[in-house]
Amino acid sequence: MSAHRLIGLSAGIAGAAGVATLAVGAHAFTGANLDVAGNILLFHAAALLTLANADVQRLRGLSALLFVAGCLMFSGDLIFKAVTTRSLFPLAAPSGGVALILGWLVVAIGALLPRRL
Repeated sequence: MSAHRLIGLSAGIAGAAGVATLAVGAHAFTGANLDVAGNILLFHAAALLTLANADVQRLRGLSALLFVAGCLMFSGDLIFKAVTTRSLFPLAAPSGGVALILGWLVVAIGALLPRRL
């Protein structure tokens, strides 16, 4: 599977998971930070979709990997805590947040690099 398709697939899954998480948070687990998890997933689904469809994006794969890993750790930890009252693993959410921040910084660095002809 090409990088474009894999990143696009990740965008679709993150978007669907974001909507589902927001719906569950609104109806079943209110006050469990599922709104935060859902928003992180939806915002980064849009970012992944942009990366998947960009003509030339230097460091695209690294940015996408950091976004996916960050969403899994950050939102995954909040969702897991809402359901089980336990964490995925120690510092899962903060580690995911750092991965998301690094993903955005890699996007910024990629924008500064010269484009290949």
